[in-house]
Parts: sequence; C-alpha cells; structure tokens
Amino acid sequence: MASAVDNIFSTDDIQYLIQLPEVATARVKLDNYASNGMVYFSITLTDSIKQTIYTHLGLDLSSVSEIPMRWIKGDTAPHIDVGRSSFENTYLVYLNDSPGQFVIDDASYPISANTGYVFNEGILHKTMNTGVEPRLLLGPMNELAQPVGAPLLYFPTETDALTVNIANLLGYSPSWTVGDGGPFGGFTSWRIASNSSGTSSQALVYPDGSVLNNDGSYYLYPSAPCFLEGTKILCLVDDKETYVPVEDIKKDTLVKTSRDGYKKVVLTGKGPMSNPGTTERIENRLYKCSKENYPELTEDIYITGCHSILVDNITDKQREETIKHLGKIFITDKKYRLMACVDERAEPWNSEGTYTIHHFALEHSDEAMNYGVYASGLLVETCCIRFLRDKSNMVISK
Repeated sequence: MASAVDNIFSTDDIQYLIQLPEVATARVKLDNYASNGMVYFSITLTDSIKQTIYTHLGLDLSSVSEIPMRWIKGDTAPHIDVGRSSFENTYLVYLNDSPGQFVIDDASYPISANTGYVFNEGILHKTMNTGVEPRLLLGPMNELAQPVGAPLLYFPTETDALTVNIANLLGYSPSWTVGDGGPFGGFTSWRIASNSSGTSSQALVYPDGSVLNNDGSYYLYPSAPCFLEGTKILCLVDDKETYVPVEDIKKDTLVKTSRDGYKKVVLTGKGPMSNPGTTERIENRLYKCSKENYPELTEDIYITGCHSILVDNITDKQREETIKHLGKIFITDKKYRLMACVDERAEPWNSEGTYTIHHFALEHSDEAMNYGVYASGLLVETCCIRFLRDKSNMVISK
C-alpha cells in the first residue's frame, strides 16, 4: 500500500531545508558526478519540521534529533528498501521538482516539490526518465528515522564509493545479486569499496549475477586494468618489431611478450573511463608513467590504477598495499605485478574528463594466465582471456 501527500511543508520550512549548509555541501559533491549519483547526509530537526511530518505523514519524530537526507540524480533501478532493523514503512519527501516519474509498485507519480510518500516495506519502487536534474529528498527513512534504501549502491568511481558514510543498511532476503542496479551503462563487473559494511572481499571483482551475503550494505564501483588510447604496444608487423597504438591492435595481431615470443591477440576491448581532477591514489583513474620516473620508457604513457607494471622486486610497503587491493601477491612472467596505484613512481593524472581506454588478451592454453608485454618500452601485464571477456567492463571485439 502506498499514499502520496501534497503540500507538506510551509514555504518557510522549504526555504530552511534548501538553504541548510549540509544541503549545500552535499549538492557540491553531487556535481562531481557526470550523470548518475547519490550523496547521503543528515540534518538536525526543528520542532516545526517534526510537527509538520507528524501532521501530514503520521510519523512521530519526537524522540529523534536528526533525519537522513540525500541528493540524487539519474534513475534508480527497481528495488525493495532495506534498513538496519526491521521496519514497516518507508517515508520520503521530494523537496524540488524534477523530470520523470516515481513508480511505486504499479502506480506512477510525477516528481513534484513538497510531495511526500509513505509505502509499506517490501514494495518494489524505482524512478524513470529523470535525466540529470538533481533531486533533493528528505529520507528515505523508516519509522525510527533510520535511512533505508537499496542494499547495493553503485558509484562511477572508487572515490565516489568511498565518500558514503551512512548507517549500515542490513537486509532480510537471503542474498543480494550484483548487477541489478548498476546505472552507469555497460559495466558488467564491480569492486566493493573498503567502507562497505558487508563481509565479501574487496579484493575480488564481482561480475553481474554474483551473489553477496545479506550481512551489510555494499558500495560498488567498476574496475578495469587498461591503457589510455594512443598507448603504443610492441608488435610484429611485416616481420618487423613495431610499436602499434593499442586502439589499432586487432585479432591475430602478433604482440611481443617478455618470455614467450610473439603471441596472437584473441580479444580486444575498449570502454570509457571517468578520470577525476584530483591527485588521489585510487584504482579507478589514470596514472602517468613518465620517462623521468621510468628510464626504459621511450615516451610517457598513461594506464589505469589497477594495471600492473612488472618488476623484479617490491618493497614491504608495496607488498602490504598490493594485498589490500588484490588479496595476495601475483606473479606474471616471473615478475611481481605492481599496480600503478601502488607504484610510487606512477603519478595520478589530474586531467578531469572521460577518456577511452583499451586492452587486449593473447592466446594461451589457460584462459586465466596473462603475459608481460612492452608499452613504449615499459614491461606491463596483459589481461588474461577470462578477465577481459567476463570481468573487464569493456566492449569486446573478437
């Protein structure tokens, strides 16, 4: 059962809520999202707002001092709200107008300022056709003023996922299935941010359809080890070793490996990456490998943070950081895999924008094995067939 209530707050209350510094700060954070995104925060209640909510929504907040709010833009996938404790109803109020519709079960409502909704726990709901116009919500919350929502929250980057700081959203179904709500177009696998409350390993990459235990909330972001378009890879062309731009590598191109001669390309992939204009050392961004820091390079190259340079030795700190990201130490062609985000020589590239990244997989009898190859002279890893095909979040060409 669901009910909609118009004209809940007075003009003064609406102005008070919109002009709160917490609201303004959260809106700035939302502006960092290119399309879809959510920013969670809470505000201190006034007696006037408490009384209004009780009068119009029947929710008694006399014993609480704060309530959750959120800014959101983009559509939300169909989901059933969960919370950290059992509850009966979801309560929310839209505080500004927005394109699109709020759909509760089979009923569709325009998204209008100063309109509230109350519906039972267990009802499927979503938003549609909302575009990129930011929406300000009071709630969603339960009758205890605790935040409720989807157990899987998707973010375009690791940075965005790590900014979430709300109470655990504990659920009641047997499990959560990755991929049900991923809103960023084309991604098929996800990592779990380290601030999630669930116990599944952050070190793993979870493809769509993976099952996570219902022991917490999970903040998911896409992950892909790749080269920036324009990076040159050492290949054999007309019996001559030649550096070929990664975007020009095709199936059956012969790529030089560090230990196994020339191997044919089996798969290629490409996709977009949103690069932040910051210097944070996170996986899901581009790093500059410069000639100054890597003398073997013939020119500067740019790779993603989870793409590994192959090295003979790693420091204790690099070992510790690698295990945090990957769960264990990996070896390719008898060399350590050192992720760019862990390698102090690689510099976060703070050129904000969306860039095209590429990768390829070479023939191998074991689809889980990869090789070392040369990118403008620097020895780096390739994708294995299985990862590029099943977990890379890329458009694959065979």
